This record gives sequence, structure tokens and C-alpha cells, in this order.
Amino acid sequence: MRDREVAHLIDWVSTAEDPTELFDACLDQAQTLGRGGSYYTPSDVARLFIDLMEPMEGEAVYDPVCGSGGFLLRAREYVAAHGGRPGEPALYGQDMSRTALLTAAMNFSVHGVDDGFLNGPASTLADDRFSDLTFDVVVANPPFNQSGWDEHGILRDGPFWPYGPPPAGNANFAWAQHVVRKMSESGRGALLLPTGAASTAKGAESQIREALVDDDVLSAVVELPAGLIPHVRNPVSLWLFSKSKRPHRSWGQNDRAGQLLLIDARDSATNVKRGRRVVPEEARERITATFAAWRGAPDQAPYEDVPGWCRSLSRDEIAETDYDVLPSHHVAAPPAESDLAEAPERVADLTDELLGLFATSRRLEDELRELLGEL
Repeated sequence: MRDREVAHLIDWVSTAEDPTELFDACLDQAQTLGRGGSYYTPSDVARLFIDLMEPMEGEAVYDPVCGSGGFLLRAREYVAAHGGRPGEPALYGQDMSRTALLTAAMNFSVHGVDDGFLNGPASTLADDRFSDLTFDVVVANPPFNQSGWDEHGILRDGPFWPYGPPPAGNANFAWAQHVVRKMSESGRGALLLPTGAASTAKGAESQIREALVDDDVLSAVVELPAGLIPHVRNPVSLWLFSKSKRPHRSWGQNDRAGQLLLIDARDSATNVKRGRRVVPEEARERITATFAAWRGAPDQAPYEDVPGWCRSLSRDEIAETDYDVLPSHHVAAPPAESDLAEAPERVADLTDELLGLFATSRRLEDELRELLGEL
């Protein structure tokens, strides 16, 4: 831009009543951060992540692919909205994109965050800048099906994969293991993955998924609608992890060791514009309330399976399906109601209606022929 154009833009921005709202709107319109397929996470999805994680005062929140910093800021907003002190929780982010980190720094600035820890640019899988730390909450929306992540096999042979080396051509389960590895002893994590990761039969991916289930660190999988993430047309799934599913402060009162919750939320989106869909507030609340009830969080109604929506399964039940954890494969919809006693009466009504339509059609045809004859 020319100097005069820049000056005009600065003058225009300075008149904004709420710079924070303006910056959020700019991010929403921009859709992308730099080049190379790095996209920020829409605010409705970020809110769903954080509502499910329930960060608390005094905790540390980490995003290994922080993008514009949306997850981290939502975490601080959540704590403040629930009575936490300003400046809580501690925020840590890393990204391989310089543009993303600059955007995150600006985002922190306009939101009044001056004590967050941003590091990079560096690939987290290749160069973890917080290698000596673990975190209470880990959230990530990494690039899907990322190839070339392993730097010609060097990383695949490293000590970072307790559940098995991820395939060279796909980093999905490298990110899954990174999220679990970075959680503290009572930590929890959330990771967005393509839906296919929940049921793929490919060797290494299937084996890692099996190991995650058997080690009991996978808490829940939420199948989400298509169109939520910019330039990702397929449905996505949200994977929730926990180091311990036994009763404790950041979990709840229910002992869910050896169990897994599946939620089929594919029909929960609403269209806001062409090619763009969001998870509305009522849908987010239903998802978070279901997970909270399953955990036994305070002030929640007892959990119950709901056909077509959610189901709790044991590890043995998951094992019988070759460790397929895609919710739509397990959460059966309720059978359609039918009343055979009323079937003959209904057929008779439909027959009468059809005969009436035939009569109307013949009458209209006669009138049309008569009109054509007069021309």
C-alpha cells in the first residue's frame, strides 16, 4: 500500500469504538493466516473447544499450532467469565508461521494480554520450544493429513511416540500423540482431526488409535458437521483426551475409566453464508452438557445414552469394532415410528387424493385444448 493509503487506513481504524471487535471481524473476514494452507480456527469452534476443556484459574493452556491465538484468548475469557482472576490462566503458543505469530501477538495486544508466551516460528513436531513443560489444557487444530512432517524419517525414529511411529505421509496421529504427551498428570486435551482418522483401517494409524483407547487416554469423540473450517468441506471430529478419567477436581464425580463417550453432532450446524457454517450456541451447550453429565460435573443431570445423539461404550465394545471410534457408526438413530393398524386407512386416503388429482389434470387439459382451439 502507498503511504497515503496506509495513513487513511490508520485514521479509519483509530475511529473504531471497539478495536477488539474490529480485529475479530477482520480475522473472520480474512479466513487465512499467510500462505501454505494455514487457517485460523473460527470463533464458534474455538468456543466449543474451550467450553469442553473448562480451563481453571491457576492452570496453563498450550496450543502447539496457535495460529491467531484464538484458543488461548478464549481460555482466558472463559476463566474470567467464571470468576477467575485477571491474567489467568497462563497462555503458551507455538507456530511455524511467522505471519501467524505476528497475528497472535496483535490479537493478544488488542485483548490486553501482555503476559502470554508465544514461540517460533518453528514446527512443533520438529522443534518443541516448550520441551521441558507439560500443561493442564492442550488444544490444537493442526493441518489435516500433513505430509513431509517427519523430515525424511528423522522424527519418526525419535522418542516422541509412545503409541507407535506415525506414518510418514500423514501427521494426524503425530499430533494426537503430541497432545497427550504434553498433558500434565491431571491434564486434558482437545484435538480437531478429519473424520476419517476415527475409523481408518490403515496399519500405523489404526494401531495408534487402538493404543490410545487401550491406554485409556481418549475420553470422547464428537463428530461435527461439514463446512465448519475454512477450505475443509468434509466433516471433522473433535477428540477429547484425559490423563485420568477417575474422579478428581478437573474431571468430575463419575469414574469413567475404561469407557469412551461418542457424540454424533453432524446435524448441529447452521448456515450463515454460502460455504460457511457454524455451530450455534444451543448446539455447543448441548455438546458440552452431554460431556459434563457423562463426567459427573457439578450441577449436571445424570447421564443417559440418547439414540441418534450420544452413547457411552466400554473399551471391550470398542475393541469388538476394530477400534472404530466414529460416533455415527455407533450412535444409532431411533427407529421410525409406524402404526400398521392405520396403514389401510392411510392408503385409502392417498388413493382418493391421487384420483382427485387425476380428475383435476383432465379438466385442466380440456380447458387448455379449448383455449388453443380459439387461437
